[in-house]
Amino acid sequence: MNTQKIEIKKLEQSQVEKASEVLANAFNQDPIFSYILPQNTLAKSNFIECCCQILLRYSQKYHHIYTTTNDIKGIAIWIPPGHSTNNILRFLRVGVIALLFKISIRKLEIFLSMLFTAEKYHKQSMKEPHWYLMLLGVSPNFQGQGIGGMLLEPVLEQADIEGFPCYVETSTQVAVRFYQRYGFEIIWNGELSKGSPQYWTMKREVRPKKRKL
Repeated sequence: MNTQKIEIKKLEQSQVEKASEVLANAFNQDPIFSYILPQNTLAKSNFIECCCQILLRYSQKYHHIYTTTNDIKGIAIWIPPGHSTNNILRFLRVGVIALLFKISIRKLEIFLSMLFTAEKYHKQSMKEPHWYLMLLGVSPNFQGQGIGGMLLEPVLEQADIEGFPCYVETSTQVAVRFYQRYGFEIIWNGELSKGSPQYWTMKREVRPKKRKL
């Protein structure tokens, strides 16, 4: 595929369900989800899709969800400066309660506890206003074609122009290496709970644009 033909646009509200499906496929083998639900079952797929849909609906307000034109091959969910830490009340409003019907209470407690721990490190690491890459996923059928980087570009460029750092979290070394190529550096690495998969938090400092002579 010639990635030059792919264009990036903002996700439309009517595309949320389809985007949730694409993200669910992208994160089906994610270590955190596999730690909560080890078996590749329909229940696991439904849980991941429900999580992705909640994140999409939560983020719609900020108008910085990016995808590809024509067909959804990937999605990048960005939260702008001033809104970068998660608002629990807003999560309740967009339907986080639906997770209660997807997995057992015990597993949901573990999952939410890990999310709260991740948010704690987020707040500790990023005191200043910043762009938060809440989620980036590319359909398995289109990975390795440069789409992930294309989805990052609009906000990375805006962040540099405006003078804001960026922040992201991940649970795979492959993603760590990917983000490092775009200027992110590791600021914390460890377990969100005892025995859970490794987790990385990363920050990208502002890259001032060079003036043309």
